[in-house]
Amino acid sequence: MKRKKILMVIPHMVGGGAERVAAQIMNQLNERGYETKFILTSAKRDEVVRSDLNEKTELILLTEEMQSESVGQKLAYLPARVCSTIVGKFCEKRSKDTPAIVGKMSIDCMYHREIKWMRQYLQQNPDMTVIAFVQPAIPITVLAAQGLPNRVIISGRADPNRIMRKRYGRRFIEKYYPRANAAVFQTYDAKAVYPKSVSDKGTVIFNPLKENLPEPYHGERNKNITTFCRISNQKNLPVLVDAFAKVHKAHPNYTLRIIGDAPNDEGVQVVNTIKKMIAGHQITDSVIFEPFNADVHRMILEDAMYVNSSDYEGISNAMLESMAIGMPVVCTDCPIGGAKATITDGENGLLVPIKDAEALSKA
Repeated sequence: MKRKKILMVIPHMVGGGAERVAAQIMNQLNERGYETKFILTSAKRDEVVRSDLNEKTELILLTEEMQSESVGQKLAYLPARVCSTIVGKFCEKRSKDTPAIVGKMSIDCMYHREIKWMRQYLQQNPDMTVIAFVQPAIPITVLAAQGLPNRVIISGRADPNRIMRKRYGRRFIEKYYPRANAAVFQTYDAKAVYPKSVSDKGTVIFNPLKENLPEPYHGERNKNITTFCRISNQKNLPVLVDAFAKVHKAHPNYTLRIIGDAPNDEGVQVVNTIKKMIAGHQITDSVIFEPFNADVHRMILEDAMYVNSSDYEGISNAMLESMAIGMPVVCTDCPIGGAKATITDGENGLLVPIKDAEALSKA
């Protein structure tokens, strides 16, 4: 009997929450007898962390598969790139929706090689179902699959309001996302953001818990206040540092642990910023930076609390996992509603407004 083929498309695999969920899905499908393949649209080989993905699933990197782009090809797309940028910025400044054709032009300019490669691959595998996670994997996939028989499932993560405001935003989504046969949303708030032509095809599925977590700990706790994440602007670690500095004045025996890696220039910049803040607050000896560890849950099991200071999330895997192992949890009530869907404030955790160091320090 011929095995059904499933393809997962996602930009990177650097240990982030969405990537871990994508890997868990493909591992389960592989165990159930599906032929599974995983495509990374933007990653380089030395950036890949595939510890969550089993070895039975083939991993394809488009950066290795696509032909390099010549100077002539780059120049050929330059007028369209300039045009889409000007029109897009004009619309953004005036809080107007960018026309769908301009959104498509913007995607085509940036990802025409990826779209072409994906389209050829799907043409060769017409019976393959495609699951697309995260931007820009979703627009690449829906454009590549236009007019083809492949079934497409899209799953936006984080806050879709941010996508709607981008150059390839609402009008592009209204026109091209209905190509998908089904959509998965992380929260009901997220589902409500999308146009009816997309949301009617969708269902809400919360993130799964990581397997083999330690048993919940309910004993006496140490004095570590902990966060673990992929370091980026989204996580708003500066507000966490400001909040901890306030706590430290009253409770100097507590330590802040920041566990995670900075996989790109943005992350490195965040680390440099918060290290300057830490020095300015004179709390250098009370803040510990640690690289991400696959055994992080056992490392933090007896810590005082887990804190999430994000400005936006889909559903934080770190938050779910910390709750599951019995840690007290403090989390920003950030869009797109994953925290408030999971935490009943004052019962199984504490919710605080985003970007509010005072409220975070009190919690």
